[in-house]
Amino acid sequence: MKHIDTKKALITIMLICALAISTLSACAITTQTSETQGFTVPETTGTTEDMSQALSEEDMVIEYDDSISQKITLEGNTASSDSSSVRISGSVITIKSEGTYIVTGTLDDGYLIVDAGDDDDVRLVFKDASVTSSDYAALYCLNAGNVFITLEDGTENLLASKGEFVSKDSNNVDGAVFSKTDITLNGSGSLEIISTDHGIVGKDDVTITGGNITITCSGDGIQANDSVSVREASIGITCGKDGIQADNAKDLTKGYVYISSGTVTIAAGDDGITASSSLQIDGGIVDITESYEGLEGQSITINGGNIRIVSSDDGINAVSDTSSGDMMQSDGISILKITGGNIYVKTEGDGVDSNGTFEITGGTLTVMGPTSGANGSLDVNGSAVISGGTVIMAGAAGMATNFTDAAQGTILVNTGNQSQGSEIRVADVSGNVILSASADSSYQTVLISSPDLIKGNTYTVTAGSYTETVTLEDYLYGSGTFFGGMGGPGIMPDGGGRQRTG
Repeated sequence: MKHIDTKKALITIMLICALAISTLSACAITTQTSETQGFTVPETTGTTEDMSQALSEEDMVIEYDDSISQKITLEGNTASSDSSSVRISGSVITIKSEGTYIVTGTLDDGYLIVDAGDDDDVRLVFKDASVTSSDYAALYCLNAGNVFITLEDGTENLLASKGEFVSKDSNNVDGAVFSKTDITLNGSGSLEIISTDHGIVGKDDVTITGGNITITCSGDGIQANDSVSVREASIGITCGKDGIQADNAKDLTKGYVYISSGTVTIAAGDDGITASSSLQIDGGIVDITESYEGLEGQSITINGGNIRIVSSDDGINAVSDTSSGDMMQSDGISILKITGGNIYVKTEGDGVDSNGTFEITGGTLTVMGPTSGANGSLDVNGSAVISGGTVIMAGAAGMATNFTDAAQGTILVNTGNQSQGSEIRVADVSGNVILSASADSSYQTVLISSPDLIKGNTYTVTAGSYTETVTLEDYLYGSGTFFGGMGGPGIMPDGGGRQRTG
């Protein structure tokens, strides 16, 4: 079983702002520096926490010796094998010892079981293998040291559980892939997983380092007790509950989610990605097209990647089990940290929410929404500090708030009611545009921060029909927090040097 250092696990986590997904309408931010596919942002380099323990070299190994591998051929309602370690009873195929097993063919109504020794490593190579079960997991990893599923290049594979799950032993088997031990999926082939409950369930670690994997299920897409780690894979999840969930209430060094690279696309009936301890994204593409909350964890760290979130409640939420629910009181534990990446959130809840602290030192963060109600684009119970990166938020006035401290120009203005599609722009006294964006929702306030906003200089902020001249006598301009009531814009305290013309 993989372990992760407690200190690092408690300071970890998680795409697209007009990057790589042409069918999604994202806000376009423009600055004076480099351009990335319709979303022009300053060059930023995030620092990466050491999460190397989450992925081992063994997780990436896909090579095997065909000449000494054992063969399992699925044949409709039964199977055949050349191995004495394979037990076949009708449509139930059980692997009893370590080794590499090449699985081909179709099993119409049955399942594969791995029930080997405690220290046995078992590799299943899927080469156009299809397993469908009407009442159980298609793949049940009951016992082994580690189980590796390698998807052979150029092959298409299926694991499907299409009926009501029926208890067959003392375990509550409720996923198309159900594993009591560490399980790794890799290779470059494709795998489709279909389930009337969960897609993949791992009682230890679930690691995915390759393959084109699609999951369609009514429960959680991927559910793990200890961890979920992703590298280089392409994963698409459509599910009725959480897209990816890691939950371990007993051990805070576990219950984490780590995304190193690859592409993860999620349409979830509940949360997109949630972790009971740490959620960290270092790179890749994370596109949460539908969710209740987008990213949730006690400690969330985003070091890189392109992240796009659509949520009906909070977009990014750092929260602990000990949070009291008092929106003015920090829980002293939850941490949200952004050091890099392009992050876009469209929400009807809080855009960025931490029950503890929030720190941003790099990257680009865009929040569109909420449009109304007792939520804000930024909601932090403790300190909210910005010392790098580019931020633009456009949302409702009722709960709007600024950062608590800043090492670069940060401006919060009340714009009055402005419409979706209107331009948000900041220019210096010479008319040079520092930053611009097209709003993806209606809004009443705008929060902007950029390293190019210099203390002592004067800028013109334009938002739809609203224009304001701002002189940055300090790094923070405009306070907020309840300044407009819940339904409409109000009058913010003077930030100094302001001229309202709209």
